[in-house]
Amino acid sequence: MQEYLQKTRLSGVLDGFGFHILSILLSFIWFISLWGLRLPALTGGAALYILIVLLRKKIRDDQVTRKEKELRAVIGGELALERLLVSPPERAHFEIAVLLSLRYSLMLLQTGQDGVLCDMKGKKLLISFIQRAKTTKLCADAVLEAQRNVKLHNADFGLLCVPCPIAQEAREQALEEPPVYFLSRETLAALFGEANPATDNQLVMLGKRRKQRLARNLGPRILHEERAKKYACYGILLLTMYQFTHLIYHALPGLICVFLAAACRCARKRQRTLSDLFSSGA
Repeated sequence: MQEYLQKTRLSGVLDGFGFHILSILLSFIWFISLWGLRLPALTGGAALYILIVLLRKKIRDDQVTRKEKELRAVIGGELALERLLVSPPERAHFEIAVLLSLRYSLMLLQTGQDGVLCDMKGKKLLISFIQRAKTTKLCADAVLEAQRNVKLHNADFGLLCVPCPIAQEAREQALEEPPVYFLSRETLAALFGEANPATDNQLVMLGKRRKQRLARNLGPRILHEERAKKYACYGILLLTMYQFTHLIYHALPGLICVFLAAACRCARKRQRTLSDLFSSGA
């Protein structure tokens, strides 16, 4: 998502200011060099400046619309894959088959726990969705099981929709009879994103979920045991400065740092106590 990150507000303001200054100078210098310092030259320069500003606004609006469409497609595809990972296997296979039938010439014949049997130009195809997280790898055993299912349904070949990395031994096993082909996570996300881009409600819920995750991780990050020494050093330094300056804005941050250092120590002792309890219970 790094390509969709916006620039800072200050850099945007400075870029806009520089663009307007340069456009004004070029517009007026162009007409003044042609007609001299006259009223028609000033009017033509102003008209050219307004035209450049409107053209820039049109281009920027088109870029924002295009990027928003691309971003909605990416988010919609990822959300659809996350939903399929926790759906019943039969439903996941069916949704993948329906999506592919809208894009390619497929006819759905039979739906089951092992996949969806389809007809593709006179050949039988078994479409299956592998419900695995993207942090795991697809092994050769999963491909071997898919090949058994292909033989069981008397299909000519199989299509595995894989939302995770594929191991090299799995690719080698897929070359055996009956052949099995793969559909990668990127392709699946692109297909789902094109068919079902993210809606406004999904974007709002995604933002709330991200804020909740940050709020849950904020406390452990602040009270991490590695920060205790830094908090203690800052607190002692600020309180020492308060002894010499007698300024309140040295004392308050110092007391806060000392309190955070003590809280980090207590949190570490609590974690050790809980771990000892679980280890003794085991």
